[in-house]
Amino acid sequence: MNKVTYTSTLSTALMKQLSHYAAHFKVQKKIIIETALKKHFEELRRKELAESFKRVAKDREMKELAEDGLGDYLKMLDR
Repeated sequence: MNKVTYTSTLSTALMKQLSHYAAHFKVQKKIIIETALKKHFEELRRKELAESFKRVAKDREMKELAEDGLGDYLKMLDR
C-alpha cells in the first residue's frame, strides 16, 4: 500500500485523548486515526446509499429499475 505523509493540527483536548488511548491500548496514534477515518467513511457511504434509495423511491422509473435488478443497480453505484 502506498503511504502519504499528512500534517494537521488537533485541539489540545483531542490530542490528549488520542495520546491517552494510544498508550492505554499500546497502539500507535496513527492506527487510532486510521481506524476512526475508516469507520467514518463507512458511515458516510451508508448515508450516501440511504440518500440514493430515497431518491429512487421518488423516481418511478428508477424505482422500477431497482426493483427489477437491485443487485445490478448497487453494482452500478459502486463504479
